[in-house]
Amino acid sequence: MVNNSQSEKETISMSGYFNEYSRQDWEDLALETLSGKSIDSLNEITDDKIEIKAIYTSEDQNSKGSTGVADVTPFTRGVKRSGYETGTWDIRALIDEPTIESANAAALNELINGSTSLFLDPEKIGISSIADLDHTLKDVFLNMTSVWFKPSFNSSHKSGSTEVAKWMIELWDQRGIGDSERRGGLGIDPIGLSIQNEIGSMPDSDLSEVPDLIHKSGLAKVINIDSSFFPERNGSTSAELAYSLSLAVFYLRKLEEKDLEIETITKNMYFTYSSSSDQFMTIAKFRAARRLWAQITKECGCSSENQTQSQHAVTSTNAMGDKDPWFNAFNATVAAFAAGIGGAEAITVVPFPFSDEISGGESERRMARNAQLLLAEESHIGRVIDPAGGSWFVEQLTERLAQKSWEIFQQIEFSGGIEEVLNKDGDTFKELLGTLSLGSSNEGEEEDRD
Repeated sequence: MVNNSQSEKETISMSGYFNEYSRQDWEDLALETLSGKSIDSLNEITDDKIEIKAIYTSEDQNSKGSTGVADVTPFTRGVKRSGYETGTWDIRALIDEPTIESANAAALNELINGSTSLFLDPEKIGISSIADLDHTLKDVFLNMTSVWFKPSFNSSHKSGSTEVAKWMIELWDQRGIGDSERRGGLGIDPIGLSIQNEIGSMPDSDLSEVPDLIHKSGLAKVINIDSSFFPERNGSTSAELAYSLSLAVFYLRKLEEKDLEIETITKNMYFTYSSSSDQFMTIAKFRAARRLWAQITKECGCSSENQTQSQHAVTSTNAMGDKDPWFNAFNATVAAFAAGIGGAEAITVVPFPFSDEISGGESERRMARNAQLLLAEESHIGRVIDPAGGSWFVEQLTERLAQKSWEIFQQIEFSGGIEEVLNKDGDTFKELLGTLSLGSSNEGEEEDRD
């Protein structure tokens, strides 16, 4: 009788079962179907002027070598070696109901049914006092739930995000929430708000109260670098990244003048990026953003652990429509998938139109929430660290996008920084940041240029 455990094991060479083909073999076959066109005719040029080839090989690998590993600068592959602590990203629910009562009901329903944190829009909810905020977060255990605020501006009260931040700190005090249990983001982004609201200056644009907010906010972050509005303003991906970097550098300089340490400032920053159904570009965006931010913070003298970037992805509503709910569901799912693969720490799927007959309500929220739950808890997307890493296509796209974004960032800095560029005419801003529309007054100029 033969003892299989001691028998000699056979080595199987899988390559012996397949024929070997070269790139030239593929090109010869492809040319037969192109009706006289060249292989290059299959390539595409993105809005960022990046060429996307039809096929990639090891020849396209980044000549600079490996992009490293997670938890090691430049953090292209992620900020933690072990991946997500809970096996998935933070499922952050957008709460933007039109009343305090409905916002509270939506918040509780989200937390009960699988969302792990709240993303409040104070402006849409109508929060104008600490009492409103308290009612909105009624029965929410603030020692267990992180609350993040969308940068907001209340035109009737002429108040910005600073007031909301103060109310949140006061609410933590009232409910006895200690510093070690205060988590979330206070949404301070006056420059971003001035662009989105098309006003010259926000009430809190001098950032004078940020040091005090940082001192009282515990583990919560204070400064939000929000560029998620770029797709809705026709901005390119490289322009979005360059804008976020320039804005972050502007806040670094301003707050350093207020005697804050650089590392204290960077630890209190978080970045909100858009996520779209252009999955590979979205994956490359989050990877490139971490790399570029690590480069900036390293030059500022930050230690390795403070060169990481806290990333929040918000799905773009640019391609959503009212007539095709299944297409909306597909777009939202792919956008969330791409952000998760790209390594975003938190993802918000904006509730999308379910149909032209059903508008708003739990049906849309449930679809948006379940899109993430399926990806996180059934597909286990978050359990693999940087699954796109090593792909010749993704690695080169990350490299090209980082280079393009860095070029625009340097142009902004050479022009005096983001504040100086904003104070100049709109053409200068659009020249540096692509076709970004600053409002309805520029629509005619867009058409003339096209």
